[in-house]
Amino acid sequence: MKRSRWISPERGKLKTKLLCVYFLLLVLPLGLFTIYAYSRIRGTAREQTLSAAQNAFDSSAASVQQALDTLDEVLDILAADPLVYAMASNDPADFSYIKRLEDSDQLELTFQHLRKLSGVAQIRLYVDNGYLYTSGRSSIMQAGEAAGSGWYEAVTGGGGRSWFAPADLSDQPEAERQRFAAMRVIYNPRAVLEPLAILRADTDAAYILQYLNAPPVVEHGALMLLRGDQVLCASEGGRAAEAWTDLAGRLPASGGGWEPVEWEGQRYYAQCRDLEGMDWRMASVLPAAGVFRLSTELRLEMLAVVVALGVAAYLMAYAISQSTLNRVSLFAKTMEAVEQGDVRPRLKPEGDDEIAQLMRGFDRMMDRMDGLMEERVEYARQIKHLELKALQAQINPHFLYNSLDLINCTAIARNVPEISRMVRSLGQFYRASLSRGREVIPLAEEIRHAQLYVDIQNMRFDDRVRVEWQLDEDAGRCQVIKIILQPLIENAMIHGIFEKPSKTGTILVRTRREGDRIRITIEDDGVGMDEAARLANFSPAPPGGWDTEGGYGVRNICDRLRIVYGEPYGLFCESVLGEGTKVTVLLPAIGPEEE
Repeated sequence: MKRSRWISPERGKLKTKLLCVYFLLLVLPLGLFTIYAYSRIRGTAREQTLSAAQNAFDSSAASVQQALDTLDEVLDILAADPLVYAMASNDPADFSYIKRLEDSDQLELTFQHLRKLSGVAQIRLYVDNGYLYTSGRSSIMQAGEAAGSGWYEAVTGGGGRSWFAPADLSDQPEAERQRFAAMRVIYNPRAVLEPLAILRADTDAAYILQYLNAPPVVEHGALMLLRGDQVLCASEGGRAAEAWTDLAGRLPASGGGWEPVEWEGQRYYAQCRDLEGMDWRMASVLPAAGVFRLSTELRLEMLAVVVALGVAAYLMAYAISQSTLNRVSLFAKTMEAVEQGDVRPRLKPEGDDEIAQLMRGFDRMMDRMDGLMEERVEYARQIKHLELKALQAQINPHFLYNSLDLINCTAIARNVPEISRMVRSLGQFYRASLSRGREVIPLAEEIRHAQLYVDIQNMRFDDRVRVEWQLDEDAGRCQVIKIILQPLIENAMIHGIFEKPSKTGTILVRTRREGDRIRITIEDDGVGMDEAARLANFSPAPPGGWDTEGGYGVRNICDRLRIVYGEPYGLFCESVLGEGTKVTVLLPAIGPEEE
């Protein structure tokens, strides 16, 4: 009673009107007919849905079993091949190089035929002698190459036949992690406890997942492949495999029918089945809500009966709550405009009910968002400014200049022109970097700074990089923020050209003024990069910024350009793996008088 004094009569109008209209004219009739419909069809819908789910589960489990049995059959065929035992047990000294090479080629050909016939992704033989010349092969390998891998230790420690899922191959190369593998130890027939080799057959995880990802009978249902309570993989229609880990420990024992399971406040129906020849099992999980989906859809029968009541209720509710609905419509349109990126709209709340409170709260929220956005932009500017100041503060200019002059004089006195040239270039490079404390310099000075860096690097690496400069004098007079070209040229050298086998190449630097903007391109013939690397380095920083190290980097330059100049200026990259990279810098053309 004490609380009700703070609730005005108008504040409860919306709730009262909606409850009265919809309960009396819609909810009550529909509730009565829902009870009638549920009492008639609930049991039938459950039986039909579970029967269809059972058939789908049986089919998927049989397909997965067959796919894994194929790996087992391949190993059985190879285990009976005398050539496998011969190559694993023969002494290399007893056979000529030609004989060993012929045996290797013959076994490799056997592997290829089995892969084509069975659909297995890969077959390998790991042997522990020097019989084979396998450095260039991918299917016949020395056991020492796999020593230390988790799967190798498990097979050699357990013996016999072993099965592995993608989670067990996390220490393998990237191309081999998404696979299922069957492995078998080959023992010496003359000493049955002596292991000679390991046979391994792999199939792509996608091949197994296609059976788990079959169209589900029940929406959000899941098929899982388990080892104990560990989820090896799961269908993509529900959740990720890791999300089912907690539920896996609640699943019923294998061999039973559908049993109810409670998890995360929801009810499910689950069933498990053991896979033959291994300690894995299949599980099917169906949300109870999906099992009874048919009964929910049959509510349309009830709606057909009460359509007349629904029409009358709608007209009455519309007449009573017109004023409220108008404000709700205005509120929805304003929120839609905000979702499209327009943060300027504001509402004019009327009344004192719940809708008016929401509208006032929305206005306060938008005002606060405007303030936070302005603060964030200002913080970003300050952070970049402080980063630059911190970098500059790490160098004592006078001490550095005096030291470089002393080294230069010593080099001249000792008649070592190479040292003198290097020191002179290095001194000019640091003078250009500091720019007497200025943050904005002419583009010509920025180009000179980059040229000094190229000279120093070529002195260091014996002129391996040839740089061509195609410069526009008109663009060189425009003002730009400093230290934007040198890191890009450094990136082209270190990560582009120097990663080529020849470690030589060419960089082309162009500057051109195009009306009210400047275009700078740095193009190299290095190794290029893939799409993931390009996005990681040249995409805008996420909220909160990148967690980068090492001072200036490509992403640092990208962020600085966007903060200082805004759209559409910035850093853009085109790269073809194995051919080279082209980086374009777009800047506004700002003259000294406009700075």
